[in-house]
Amino acid sequence: MKHYRSLLLLPFVLTGCATTDMQGALDSLNGLGQSIGTSLSQAATPESAANRNSLLGTPLHNALRQNLSTDGRAPEWPKVVISNLQIPADQMTLTRSLTLKASDCIRFDAVLWHDAKRSERFSNLSLCAPELPKQSNNFVLTWKSFSISGKTSGQVRSDGPTPPYSKLPGDPERWLMNQFGLYYVGSLLTLVGYDPNFTVDDRRFWIRNIKG
Repeated sequence: MKHYRSLLLLPFVLTGCATTDMQGALDSLNGLGQSIGTSLSQAATPESAANRNSLLGTPLHNALRQNLSTDGRAPEWPKVVISNLQIPADQMTLTRSLTLKASDCIRFDAVLWHDAKRSERFSNLSLCAPELPKQSNNFVLTWKSFSISGKTSGQVRSDGPTPPYSKLPGDPERWLMNQFGLYYVGSLLTLVGYDPNFTVDDRRFWIRNIKG
């Protein structure tokens, strides 16, 4: 089995952290992105995305790019909702060896809202390490620290179309705040077409829940 270069993996929290802690978080994400970029060129060809029911083989891929802002205001549609997210157990407890393996996959269901009346549902999708964008995903540290603007469903987390107040579920917070979780969430955002430079576009993607 192909392994990626070992990386230091430590949990961290954005809110209230010191400047040095923030820099450490950024360095960790940068290192993970560089490791993926270096290792993918050496890895064996993964099984096809179609066989694995990958997000990349669905209309979710680059969905948000179908309607980009033309006037500085964030579009309302389409929206992407991730639900029943399943995470490798060893990423949750951090008892694993500190490597990213080609077989590391998250699995999930998803809803793509084209508008308030039309939606598509997808079941048992996957996103595996060889498919992750070769980038640092630093933007996710800022993205996740702010609640969703405008009308929301508050603490009620549903498949939409109205987003909840928080983009990420509160449990299990430990995965969402370690480097693996942040990297996978950032990769999901990138692959559905989120523009990290257009920070007001925060209503069109959220993770409903993590499957226990």
